[in-house]
Amino acid sequence: MVAKPRHAEAEAAATFGLAGNAGLALLKGATGILAGSTALLADAVRSAAEAAACFAAMTGLRKSRGQTVQSQDKKTAQRAQGQMETVSGVIISVLLLLLGLEIAIQTIRSVMLGVDAAPHWTAIAGIVVSMLIQQFVMPSKNRRTDLLASSVALVGITGAYGGELFALPSLYYLDPAAAFIIAIVVLLSGYRLITGLVLHGHKVSLQEEDAEELMQTVQRIEGVITVEDLKAWEQGHYVAVELRISVNPRISVLEGQDIAKRVKELLLKRFIHISDVYISVDPYDPGYPYKSNHDPNQEPMPTLLQ
Repeated sequence: MVAKPRHAEAEAAATFGLAGNAGLALLKGATGILAGSTALLADAVRSAAEAAACFAAMTGLRKSRGQTVQSQDKKTAQRAQGQMETVSGVIISVLLLLLGLEIAIQTIRSVMLGVDAAPHWTAIAGIVVSMLIQQFVMPSKNRRTDLLASSVALVGITGAYGGELFALPSLYYLDPAAAFIIAIVVLLSGYRLITGLVLHGHKVSLQEEDAEELMQTVQRIEGVITVEDLKAWEQGHYVAVELRISVNPRISVLEGQDIAKRVKELLLKRFIHISDVYISVDPYDPGYPYKSNHDPNQEPMPTLLQ
């Protein structure tokens, strides 16, 4: 089955993301402490939160991997995985909110007490190395946010160090200012995550163009009349998709399952970011009386098995 290797790839990506983000958090944290950079410490906290998110995704993937392939078991596994991912997401979002708030408070406190020194130049080296790792090594689905936060840290640290080089103590405050901006980024990330969970559960919305391409692909498959519903949820750095398709009501159950199998295999081969596909098959109901495309004078259509 194509889904099994794809599922293993998703689990491997989540595991790599956990190790990579944990390593980045240690690198930034240690360098930030030694170099005296508040901004680098704030970015280390954000990387630690990313590692926690990868851990939650990896745990969910490993749990769902052990489920059987029976249809009812798949639905049960899907519900169980969704509940676990929702709980994990709530914990991570609350953690992000608390960490972001704590960083903001500590930053404001340090500014009120006065900043009398700039970070050591090693803080600049540390943030540059971490940005290179994020850009070229880490398989991050939040790459834009990662680079934004690290870029803010780089500007703040470089500006504060420039204040020391040019004897401008007022530039020292750029480092805690960058930390405060990163704290806002962490708070917004936690807020978006928790509101998404409250409003949509563990489901996520596909990009409009991705959803349209996926639906067009499915509707071109022989035997599929319409796509009635399309949902998705995250599995690490991959996405699982749930589809409800309608087929000719005169065909057999076996033929309907065969169409669903073809749909699943095609989606897994064509879309590399999809880790698994769950499909339910319904008989097509054209509605009464205006949506019918059935000619009552036509001879009964034989099924594929007849």
